[in-house]
Amino acid sequence: MHDASEPATDAANHDGISEIIAEFSEVFAFARTRWARYAEEVDPELKGIGIMMLQLILRKGPISATGISQMLDMDKAMVSRQVTKLRELELVDTQPAAEDRRVVLLTPSPKAEELLGAIRQKWAHAYHERFADWSPGELEQLRVSLHRFNASADGMSSEPFGPRRGRDPRGESDGAGSTPTGVDSADPPPQ
Repeated sequence: MHDASEPATDAANHDGISEIIAEFSEVFAFARTRWARYAEEVDPELKGIGIMMLQLILRKGPISATGISQMLDMDKAMVSRQVTKLRELELVDTQPAAEDRRVVLLTPSPKAEELLGAIRQKWAHAYHERFADWSPGELEQLRVSLHRFNASADGMSSEPFGPRRGRDPRGESDGAGSTPTGVDSADPPPQ
């Protein structure tokens, strides 16, 4: 049996999702602006994406430049330039991977850990200001909802229309011209 309210519900859901996407866009814009500002404080030549990569290295490291490229869906050349800058600033340490010495793994330096700690404090302060008039219940509801939303992405392709040609969803080669995960000439040489 067909429910006459279904089209109206679908339209309302579509409008609601459109509004959520718009709100996420504003959050991303706020985050990009903050990361760019924090990066400039570290070094005028460092980009916001460099600080984001450093944060990723801290959370997921040791990680290769290929891994960063795949996780952030970024061009390997851009990742390589940012990694080079992070190394020049002594924010990233390198080591060869035990399973394949050609692969260089990146880890945050003690200097980077200190820097990111200070950035997290600034970041937290900015959010504390924005959440000043929120109740503990509202904050918990947002945390639970965001966690649920982020967890729903596990196992989903990060590509909006499926994986790119040349790699499977795990980022491994399918023989169509890309390199295996972790082996990358864009990885910087060990120090």
